[in-house]
Amino acid sequence: MKLLITIISIVLFTTQSLACVFDGNETFAGTLTPTAAYQTVTNVSNGDYFTLNAICGNTYNFNFCNNGGGAAWDTQISILNATGTVQWQYNDDACGLQSNLTWTPGGNATVQILISQYSCNNTGGSSGATLAYNVIAGASNPAFTIASTGCNTASSTITGDTGGTFSFNPAPGDAAVVNPTTGAITNGTPGATYTVQYTVSCGVNSTQNVTLALAGTPSFSLAVACGGALATITGSPGGTFAFNPAPGDGAQVNPTSGNITNATAGTTYFVEYTVCGSSSTESITVLTDNCWTLSQSAQWITVGGEQCIQLTDEINNQTGCAWSGSQIDFTNDFTLSLDYYFGNNIGGADGNTFTFQPSSSTACGTGGGQLGAGGIPNALVVEFDTYDNDNPTHLYDMTCDHISVEIDGNMQFAAPLCGPVCAKPFGSNIDDGNVYPVDIEWIQSTNTLNIYFNGVLRLTCVNDFITNAFGGISQVYWGATSATGGLNNQQYFCPSTVVILPVELSSFESTCSGEEEVFAWTTLSEDRVDFFQLEYSYDGLVFIPEGKVEAVGMSQSEQNYTVSVKSIDPRQRYYRLKIVDEDGELEYTDLIASERCAFTNELISSVFQDANSMTITTHEEAEISVLNQLGQTIYSGSTANNIVQMNTQNITAGVYFILAKNANGIQQSKKVFVHN
Repeated sequence: MKLLITIISIVLFTTQSLACVFDGNETFAGTLTPTAAYQTVTNVSNGDYFTLNAICGNTYNFNFCNNGGGAAWDTQISILNATGTVQWQYNDDACGLQSNLTWTPGGNATVQILISQYSCNNTGGSSGATLAYNVIAGASNPAFTIASTGCNTASSTITGDTGGTFSFNPAPGDAAVVNPTTGAITNGTPGATYTVQYTVSCGVNSTQNVTLALAGTPSFSLAVACGGALATITGSPGGTFAFNPAPGDGAQVNPTSGNITNATAGTTYFVEYTVCGSSSTESITVLTDNCWTLSQSAQWITVGGEQCIQLTDEINNQTGCAWSGSQIDFTNDFTLSLDYYFGNNIGGADGNTFTFQPSSSTACGTGGGQLGAGGIPNALVVEFDTYDNDNPTHLYDMTCDHISVEIDGNMQFAAPLCGPVCAKPFGSNIDDGNVYPVDIEWIQSTNTLNIYFNGVLRLTCVNDFITNAFGGISQVYWGATSATGGLNNQQYFCPSTVVILPVELSSFESTCSGEEEVFAWTTLSEDRVDFFQLEYSYDGLVFIPEGKVEAVGMSQSEQNYTVSVKSIDPRQRYYRLKIVDEDGELEYTDLIASERCAFTNELISSVFQDANSMTITTHEEAEISVLNQLGQTIYSGSTANNIVQMNTQNITAGVYFILAKNANGIQQSKKVFVHN
């Protein structure tokens, strides 16, 4: 019996959702003219219906629940077509036994609002209800403006109702595209006229015409910046930048902004800006390289005659950050080598980081236990922590001074991506007054980050940092951060200078063999050596692998090794050997300067000065420019019989740059000091 009752209840409930339409028992009760403010109709009976002239896009509300509406009997509201034969919208029990209906018509229409009692009862008998109703006006103002922003683009600004869509009307016959949300035009044809239509609710629309610029004005300027240059567009925007000619020294120009990075000090670069088929070229001489930006407590200090960067002094609540002016590319292999000093206050705070991030060369994050890197967006942080922040639970930290890798911006209250591990194999402190070599090795092919501390591999972290940390950016800023809190330590870093060899290395040198440079070294003995890696650097900090040679391994006799390198890199390289043993521990040789064998016949062969002139001799005919330290040209001319002579009587003594360029576009720059 209980089962039968349940089934009957389901059938009755289903019947309630059937359409309530005119059945001959309804009574016309008047016409409704809603306003934004709620109005009411009193003494409403079941079977009453009201006529409404609905406007497309408006939102109409009818209810017996609130805003003055109410009823003592079970109400239903139906919106019907003009003849009352088709139900368009319906509501029964929105609030208890009372109904509340909201409706937005898709077109203009005359409709009937039918009030029924439970189960579509229109026969009367229930009265005294109060119907509340109002209207919210829909979008009806499709006003907008559109303007050309270049020879291929235009932008729109909505001045009426938002939320509509843009389209071409008529569609153009070229490859132009209009963004349906913003109304921006891209890929347009210079000088073409386009008609753009903006449509809001119910098909209400307006159109505007725009004619793109017929030609671009490719004017721009360059200003020297640390490690490169900054570009400012003074003509038409939307063009592209490129080197012309390409410098071949690793410098890069951003195709959108025109900014130059990774430049070589003393080199003149030629940048071409092209927009709408027109182009112009500007030159700039970069005077600084590998600059550092220091913030908060960071400052330069001298340690043993070497320039180092102190991040914090022995003072509480300090934060220091230092970023290299040259970015590093995670699509290439590299090794970073530094000497770190973590202080001499055992139990002090808080530690250092080595951080990579794409955001800013002036970034500095939260201090204290966050080590100056907390909260820096999209950062990869290698943490050297000298304070146990969560003793005794040790969820994220360790008792020993430790190393970990973080990409979530939280160095203190969240689990690291990799680690933590003790910085030293057997624990103990690193803030013990000693300087420790730190090497951070990136192997792009396997997305592997290796952290060596004091020559020992302590932590390996495998991750696609370009995707998972840098937001898809491969070239990032790199530098160090540090902080103190309620405890302190002096904390600084320097370019790596420590040299300890696991083999008896009797020689390491290079010689030229034609355009190839041959690096040769000899060992007198070897003890479990795995391989030798030849690396080069421009600054003594970032090292790039060049050649790898397997070692004999165990030997008490003389062993000879060579690696040949052919490079047309115009910058001065410095080479070293990385010596790796079978346990993965490593040491390095001293740096030696490259012989630059491919440039033994450089374009500028000699520069001679006497009291009143400077004579420049070249290996072939060339165009010669002399620039001051502001990048201003003070002399230009062409060689005759590979010689040009410049009068220096009216030139202030100081540093100048000679730029030579041959008929094939090959160029060379040379820094000279003019005496007067």
